Amino acid sequence: METDRVISGIEGFDEATKGGIPRDDITLLTGTPGSGKTTFSLQFLAYGARHGENGVYFTLEESSESLINTFSAFDPGIRDLIKSGTLRIVDVPLIDYDALKQTLTTEIEAINAKRVAIDSITYLQMFFPDIMSIRKGIMEISSILRMHKCAGLLIGEIPYGENKLSSFGVEEFAADAVIALYLIERQDTFIRAMRVVKMRGTDHLTKFCPMEIINGRGLVIYPNAELFTDVENR
Repeated sequence: METDRVISGIEGFDEATKGGIPRDDITLLTGTPGSGKTTFSLQFLAYGARHGENGVYFTLEESSESLINTFSAFDPGIRDLIKSGTLRIVDVPLIDYDALKQTLTTEIEAINAKRVAIDSITYLQMFFPDIMSIRKGIMEISSILRMHKCAGLLIGEIPYGENKLSSFGVEEFAADAVIALYLIERQDTFIRAMRVVKMRGTDHLTKFCPMEIINGRGLVIYPNAELFTDVENR
């Protein structure tokens, strides 16, 4: 049975995943600071907003206006999407966990959103005393997204210098798919890369794919290139 996919709108990503993210899946988008998680998420939402799938970006850290200003360098039309009501960027007050869940539900239902990004789930540590409670919280948030039939991106963090996929070590087990973004040090520079760690029920590339962030285009992935040789010789 063929899997229904959500087209990402990110150049090269759908080729790497053999057609895009499976619809209604919850994806952990994780990476080191500065690796491109915000750009990936906003590109994903903006593409959907232009193609009949409204989106909401929930920010628990950076202000919505700061996000808009930064992303405008890659997509000057983002303000038009916000004005049209097809895309929302929502500042989430860190009051308590129940308030967070209510904000998610209210904003998703307000525009019948089908794409959602939450930045970042690392902040759940403010509401829970232990790792298993955090995992339960992530699963409850995932259930809200599934109930509303949203393709959801849960943004996580990979601490510098640590060989793991998330801050708490449980986020990847609560998600259907895991996409990791990296800044890899190479001699006197950094090389960007993307890897699909897992994506349930579908074939996908598993190698590290070179990646760039380009003004006017946003995040671009090169699924047919090798991580070091192709990037260094380009």
